[in-house]
Amino acid sequence: MRLSEKIMDLRKKSGWSQEELAERLNVSRQSVSKWELGECSPDIEKILRMSELWNVSTDYLLKEETEEANEAEEMMRAQTVDTEEKVSEKVALGKKSQRFMSEPEVNEYLQTVRECAPRIAIGVLLCILSPVCLMLLAVLAEESSLFGGVALIPESVAGGVGLIVLLVMIAIAVAVLILNSMRLSSYEYLEKELVELSESSYQLVEEEKDSYTMTFRYGITVGVVLCIMGVIPLLCMSIFTEENLLLVIGVCILLLFVGVGVFLMTMTGMIYASFDKLLQVGDYTPAKKRVEKLSGAYWSLVVAVYLFYSFASGNWGVSWIIFPVAGVLFGAVSAVIGAIFGRE
Repeated sequence: MRLSEKIMDLRKKSGWSQEELAERLNVSRQSVSKWELGECSPDIEKILRMSELWNVSTDYLLKEETEEANEAEEMMRAQTVDTEEKVSEKVALGKKSQRFMSEPEVNEYLQTVRECAPRIAIGVLLCILSPVCLMLLAVLAEESSLFGGVALIPESVAGGVGLIVLLVMIAIAVAVLILNSMRLSSYEYLEKELVELSESSYQLVEEEKDSYTMTFRYGITVGVVLCIMGVIPLLCMSIFTEENLLLVIGVCILLLFVGVGVFLMTMTGMIYASFDKLLQVGDYTPAKKRVEKLSGAYWSLVVAVYLFYSFASGNWGVSWIIFPVAGVLFGAVSAVIGAIFGRE
């Protein structure tokens, strides 16, 4: 049995389409089709990856011997090879282009995101709500006519207390954001580097993503609706009254609605993005990661060209056009690079 026939046979026994196999190998469907038609052969990296996916030996894939077919079926039913042995095999073969994440590392990362996401969302919520106390106290100090001509609270006290509350809330929010961002900083490589998961880890992440998808959709939907609905109380109060106190209350209600909406979107968005980072889909595909690596050098070059031309010509009023032109070109360059790497 030839390699092309073995790939097709193993794919069908796994119940995968060509598109599904292509996603697991980070290649295009056309590449898988060409392999199965015998028009070209996969490189050693992809052969290694297929041997892991199907739990068959590389010898079975590379040797054209029909007597190994039964052995392959038995090996597909066996348990996944030990993670450390996989890593050692890859290093011995010189495969160092991707970072391998073991199943405990994957679980630890997902657990860390689940813990940090709501805390970071609370930090954002505190920042949004921080001026509420100051606004309410300020308007209560100004609207003495509502309380028999006597100020409910002196303006100096209102301003001082309101400012203290604002600063305390922002300080707490900043502390929460910094502490939790530091916990997640050790996983920043997921946004930039290529990562590889074992088959069991990949399936686990896919299952968790599928189970969380509805929560994510509801969170984003409710968050957006709250941000829109928060404007309604303010509009109603501005239409039917001119009292500053009621208008300020309308603004406070708006901030509350927006804060809760942003809280939901931030929390659910971070958790959902953690699955995409591990699966390398959406905004974290290998092609987009490669584009991200090139973007730093590209924009550094753009700034250098801008400064050189501006100083050399002295025409600062015209040289700014370099940046919008560079932005348009970067979009085209990104698309080309993404298309090139997407076919690998």
